[in-house]
Amino acid sequence: MNIVITNLGFKKESEDLTKFYESDRVVYEVIRIIDGVALFLEDHFGRLLNSMQIQRIRFEMDYIGFKQNITELIRINQKAEGNIRFLYSVSERGNFWSFNFIPHSYPTPEEYQNGVSTDLFFAERKDPNAKVIQQQIRDEANQMIADRKLFEVLMVDRGGRITEGSRSNVFFVKNDVFYTAPESMVLIGITRQKVLDCLKVLGLEVVEEAVAAAEIGLFDAAFITGTSPKVLPVRLVGRQRFQVEASCVKKLMNAYDQLIVNYVRDAKR
Repeated sequence: MNIVITNLGFKKESEDLTKFYESDRVVYEVIRIIDGVALFLEDHFGRLLNSMQIQRIRFEMDYIGFKQNITELIRINQKAEGNIRFLYSVSERGNFWSFNFIPHSYPTPEEYQNGVSTDLFFAERKDPNAKVIQQQIRDEANQMIADRKLFEVLMVDRGGRITEGSRSNVFFVKNDVFYTAPESMVLIGITRQKVLDCLKVLGLEVVEEAVAAAEIGLFDAAFITGTSPKVLPVRLVGRQRFQVEASCVKKLMNAYDQLIVNYVRDAKR
């Protein structure tokens, strides 16, 4: 049974904490743990502070305290792999925060090799740069994913442009040029930023421009990025099929995996 660290003390995960999350102002981060190391923790904390600022929430925990809580959560639960969620809720009852391991689903080797199925989801996030829970959009996306047996859905705004996945960022590729929506239109994913860094090192061109849903047939390949999927090829968007063996995407996947190996190695020194 998982133990949750909260500002109210240690709790068992089975205890009902939902009453603390009943608020329109809930900010969160999901951090992947690999071999006991919180991956790209500095970047996650920086994004958390940005989300707090956008939501006008005063946050008094510093990076050292944030890291110490994660280290303690790993220790008391004796888990060296998985996903940890930090959640901060503001309501009339007061401020509540928690760290806990959450269920995760990582792509299989076959999904990395063969790509995954997605479809278009017509919805827009409010304040896309802030990582906040917007329950209605999440519920509708999850329902569509379950009903159609998809891995992810790609959000389309009122202008007909594909912005991001419901829990990922998305890239399209044409003639070895990578296209992704600009920062102003999306949640700035940590994996997305690391992918952009890798593409720069590889010398591959990036165009920060949202792809029109009506024009996806013009592109050769597509992939999503995120904490759990890392860099995951997309086979289908609706009925539109994409290459999953594009050499430039394979180079990127290898570069990103090596970046993780290096980060975990350096963190354990």
